[in-house]
Amino acid sequence: MKTMKARLYLVFEGWMLVFLLALSIAFLNDFFVGTILFKTAASLFFVLAGVCGYIRNRENRRFSRFMLMGFICCMAGDVFLALDSQGMIFVIGVASFAAAHVLFAAAFCSICAATKADIAMAFAVFVCLVLVLCLGNFDFQGLLPVLIGYAAVISFMVVKALSLWRCRQKGQYGVMLIMLGGVLFLLSDVILLFWLFGIDAAKEVQVWNWVVYYLAQGCLTAALNKKWGT
Repeated sequence: MKTMKARLYLVFEGWMLVFLLALSIAFLNDFFVGTILFKTAASLFFVLAGVCGYIRNRENRRFSRFMLMGFICCMAGDVFLALDSQGMIFVIGVASFAAAHVLFAAAFCSICAATKADIAMAFAVFVCLVLVLCLGNFDFQGLLPVLIGYAAVISFMVVKALSLWRCRQKGQYGVMLIMLGGVLFLLSDVILLFWLFGIDAAKEVQVWNWVVYYLAQGCLTAALNKKWGT
């Protein structure tokens, strides 16, 4: 029974992938209502997987609380971006994801404190992202400042995820999953950049964004369901 409860998150992650498939099919067939519903369902299931991890990690409540709040913010961002990809709702969606990255970074810092090297590396990643934004062939429709602010937040989250390798003795498998999840999250956002603001992007670009994004969430929720030391 305990083993079944410990692996319940895998059932939720499995359903997340099922709805990811449904989402992709609905989107490619221009089924707008289905796109919103299936995307919401897919995101709900990674939140439920996160709830499983929150319940399991009673010994490390600060870490699990920040992670779960981050997943909830991601789900909110998913819904907002599904409803609007340009206007104020889009900005709220970006803010939701930025809040999620702040929460994820706080969770990672609760395992391994941030250092000056982390800040320096985050700045380097940020500069690279700004160069992509400024030099790429994009139509930002006045949203460039919003994207630059978001780039700063996700840069620190990703670097903090990678820096957990220093503290891998607290949970090596969990650390590796977080590292992979952070990198996949950044990659999904780069793909999303080309879909939302690129010129004449194919619809398959959006599908690839979702695939990479939900794999990232799967890694992060799986990490939360691992046992962590103190």
